[in-house]
Amino acid sequence: MISPPGGQRGSEVELTISGQRLADAKGLLFYAPGIEVAAIEPAGDGKVVKAKVRIAPDCALGKHEVRLWTATGISDLMLFYVGPFPNVDEKKPNKDRAHAQPIALNSTVNGVIEDEQIAYFSVEAKKGQRLTAEVEGMRLGLTLFDPWVAIETQKGKELASNDDNSLFLQDPLASTIVPEDGTYLIAVRDSVWGGSDRCLFRLHAGAFPQPLVVYPPGGQAGEEVSFQFIGDPSGPIDKTVKLPDQPSDTFPVFAEAGGMTAPAANNIRVSPFPNVLAVTPNNDREHATATEKPLPLAFNGIIAKKGDAGFFKFKARKNDQLDVNVYARRLRSPLDSVLTIYNATGGQLASNDDSAGLDSYLRFKVPADGDYYLSVRDQVGRGGADFTYRVEVTPVHPDLALAIPEIVRNSQERQTIVVPKGNRYATLIRAQRSDFDGSFALDAATLPAGMTFTAGTPEGDLIPVLFEAAPDAAVAGKLCDLSAHATDASQTLHAHYMQNIELVRGFPNESVYLATAIDKLAVAVADAAPFKIEVAESKITIPRDSAMDLKVVATRDPGFKGPITVSLLNNPPGIGSQGSVTIPEGQTEGAIPFNANGDAKIRDWKIAVLGSADAGKGTVWVSSGFVDMTVQKPFVTGQIDRASTEQGRPVTVVCKLTQNTPFEGKAKVQLLGLPNKAVAPECEITSADTEVRFNVTTDPATPAGRHHDLFCQITFANGGEKIVQNTGQGGVLRVDRPAETKEMAAK
Repeated sequence: MISPPGGQRGSEVELTISGQRLADAKGLLFYAPGIEVAAIEPAGDGKVVKAKVRIAPDCALGKHEVRLWTATGISDLMLFYVGPFPNVDEKKPNKDRAHAQPIALNSTVNGVIEDEQIAYFSVEAKKGQRLTAEVEGMRLGLTLFDPWVAIETQKGKELASNDDNSLFLQDPLASTIVPEDGTYLIAVRDSVWGGSDRCLFRLHAGAFPQPLVVYPPGGQAGEEVSFQFIGDPSGPIDKTVKLPDQPSDTFPVFAEAGGMTAPAANNIRVSPFPNVLAVTPNNDREHATATEKPLPLAFNGIIAKKGDAGFFKFKARKNDQLDVNVYARRLRSPLDSVLTIYNATGGQLASNDDSAGLDSYLRFKVPADGDYYLSVRDQVGRGGADFTYRVEVTPVHPDLALAIPEIVRNSQERQTIVVPKGNRYATLIRAQRSDFDGSFALDAATLPAGMTFTAGTPEGDLIPVLFEAAPDAAVAGKLCDLSAHATDASQTLHAHYMQNIELVRGFPNESVYLATAIDKLAVAVADAAPFKIEVAESKITIPRDSAMDLKVVATRDPGFKGPITVSLLNNPPGIGSQGSVTIPEGQTEGAIPFNANGDAKIRDWKIAVLGSADAGKGTVWVSSGFVDMTVQKPFVTGQIDRASTEQGRPVTVVCKLTQNTPFEGKAKVQLLGLPNKAVAPECEITSADTEVRFNVTTDPATPAGRHHDLFCQITFANGGEKIVQNTGQGGVLRVDRPAETKEMAAK
């Protein structure tokens, strides 16, 4: 946790970072430029770090993702906020109007709401002046904290209040025009009168504007666009912005009025194609806003009244595959969109409500050259001045989104890469394909010096990746650009790393209240670990319907005797393994049982083994190198002939063999699944045998009846590895009562 959770741009801030295993802290990794670490020093018992950061005068306002890196690891993601105003600390007691803490207009208060507390602050304002109170609470990503804010007169008359809103969701925003000169109070509390020592907040109080939405909600890259900010109590605010040359899913624009800048952005889309703005009225097909511009295009409008809709007319070509995306809730409009596509005569071709969260999305194959219409409305018929929307109609394009899959439920555990020097660490990368089915190769730029990576065999959307640090690599932490390229140079591919980090969850059902997406992979070279692990065999062959042990060897530094837990990083399709195995204290070998089922995919794979142990400063993770695993047909497949006997009499059970893959030497075969008190001695086969015959003896007490669970278990010693295979499942042995017993029973 970072305290204070933010600071003013252009200032120097002293930070306290609390957590575990911080005694060897080395630095901070900020995901965006503008914040420089001037000093960092562990303090106390290894649970606190003191850091000094310098925030550049032109540092981007708003949220900054950051991690602390140490000589032994990388922290979970934390959030730090940069604002435009001087910061002051909350001074308690300020729990009632009489003890309200005086603060200057246009300042930011860093405070905390403890259980059932309310915090009051007083400001001086002039008649006709805007007074805005915005709280960063849930957005700090610390806990399930839903703040409430109100602006009051000194006598307690409420001028404005807010709990939730479309722009900041659970964080409140209240704004009013002051009726007369004087002192005004701002009250902050938890919306349900909760609170804790983790319910930190940042209150921005001032004369700044903070509108709720911006129109249009996007523009074309490189263009100057005139925007209108909507939702400020003084009315709409106009501003022209030169958009960046490169497209962006979320680009921040800030309202300005009276020499003041909003502390928080309204996000827009920056696209490589032009806008079409609604010309009202356009609430039916006959009055649709029409364009002759070719696709791709972005259609922008506002559902200004209850029951209203927005219609647009465009041209499309036969057989074009189009992605049609509504951006409303994703850009913090209150609109819950319903999207519909019509042909030239008004026939409905496609419709969607919530395929992109509460935003609409559909894929549309154009049936013929000609005119088409799209419409947007609110799902329950609402409308208003802030019900903005943007509909992007684009050709389908290949995309690959890369991320580390969640390893521990509801946790950030091992979503960074930490490699002890002279060692290895393996992880899985999920590659989520969209309209791309070709092969690709991963690229990793800006790795720390002395670190390399190797990608293994993709299967589905998962790729095992091995990182290795040289013995002389310096301890370092960096943010890595992980991407990919199509191996076929003629194919275009947009590939990007995008890790969604869920920071705040709560009722009901662990719902996600706050998440943030990061586009870089945090990587570190750490201090050497006191152990390494290897797989004993450089190549493993496992037939279908077989089981074997994977032998893992640990090399320990002198003096390190602790237990080491090992497990497979990845199980190829059809391969199962024991979750984990412990190499006991002081020992150097362990074995992971694994098996291949009957439909395991036959091909070559690369697997790796992960190892973890408490090295005295917490858990350290390492891995083996990649090991080649070949899944093949069974050495032998068998079919057990039906057999019958009487209780107490012997019988020969024959299993016909089909030899699939040669094996070395002799294999031992057991007949299993026999009824009680029936036994058969073990047999041996070679790769030349076509059958195996079992001499089964029964007992007078062997249960009579049809026994259909017989199968053969074959143990091979192939290349020194013991492989156990089951075959011939479903063999039948019928055991009858002796004839004299039957006759007596009949009488």
